[in-house]
Amino acid sequence: MNILFITRKFPPVKGGMEKVAFDLYTHMLTISKVRLISYGGSSKFLPIVLPSFFARAAWNILTHKTDVVYLQDGLLSPLGVMLKIFGKPIAITIHGLDITYENHFYQYIIPKCVKKLDKIICISNATEEECIKRGIPREKITIIPNGISDEFYVNENKTVLKEQLANKINFSFNDKKILLSVGRLVERKGFHWFVKNVISGLLEKQSELVYIIVGDGKYRKEIETIIAERGLQSYVKLLGSMDGETLKLLYNTCDIFIMPNIPVKGDIEGFGIVAIEAASCGVPVVASELEGIKDAIVNEKNGFLIEPYNAYDFNNIIFRLLDNDYKKEMFGKKSRRFTLENYNWRRIIEIYLRTFKQSLKCKNDGLEGY
Repeated sequence: MNILFITRKFPPVKGGMEKVAFDLYTHMLTISKVRLISYGGSSKFLPIVLPSFFARAAWNILTHKTDVVYLQDGLLSPLGVMLKIFGKPIAITIHGLDITYENHFYQYIIPKCVKKLDKIICISNATEEECIKRGIPREKITIIPNGISDEFYVNENKTVLKEQLANKINFSFNDKKILLSVGRLVERKGFHWFVKNVISGLLEKQSELVYIIVGDGKYRKEIETIIAERGLQSYVKLLGSMDGETLKLLYNTCDIFIMPNIPVKGDIEGFGIVAIEAASCGVPVVASELEGIKDAIVNEKNGFLIEPYNAYDFNNIIFRLLDNDYKKEMFGKKSRRFTLENYNWRRIIEIYLRTFKQSLKCKNDGLEGY
């Protein structure tokens, strides 16, 4: 199959969508013919860049055999509508914010454009629900989760890895248990809520504890204020953005990965890729039972799902895991197996290709919905 892959989120820019796009593209290359049109620069130049995408895509379609045009997120849907003039099936992936973004003009344009495309791939049931709310036909939608490779796992002594991490971030762990969260410091991630409502309760039972948050964003000052007001400077560390090697060390040395999301209107968690990255390293995940996280984490298979805002249950599950190293380790191994079996890129790419082939067949048969 010949695929034209178009993305506005791609390295060298760093970010969750950029990494997913890169992984999807590189793994797709292993079993199909793929041509790439990408942009790896600042979003402020997109109004200038996007028109050039049409010219480049048109040239590719006219000069190369193209079975399917694939767009990597919802903001590219107007481009997809324009490319329909070439008669090729147009598929698009919807992640979350690219369909829910709260702007009147955006909501007037983007859902209408997505609806006109041939196949809509949603990364979770939550994303599918948001598409259906906006009038996108269910029969056009296929749910395909994000994938994971085994690149984060380090099969080395945890004590040695912890010493390496301590040197990298200039922090002495001693015998402290490590809780880890990774993500942008925005409201829906719930880090501010977790620091405010859960950490103090945990410290009453387990004083040798540190909560590390990796990421930057507009909620950093609020989190810093909560830390100062509650005297948690020795127990909560905001590391900002970290390079890949440091993140790998964090995944492989932490005791529990925390994803304490809270509901925020117009801003959903499309999937929860960091949760399965942690789970692939054998780390128990404790996460909010919310939106796309429920597609990434299956309760008691590769993590534990807690009702959002339920500080008591977060506290209880975390302490139970910290209090029994053997059970924590056994669950971590089970979690790693489940995650790699169900979210490995080979399996995900095969589902993508089946979906593309179905799109091509339906287009050739003159079918609109499938």
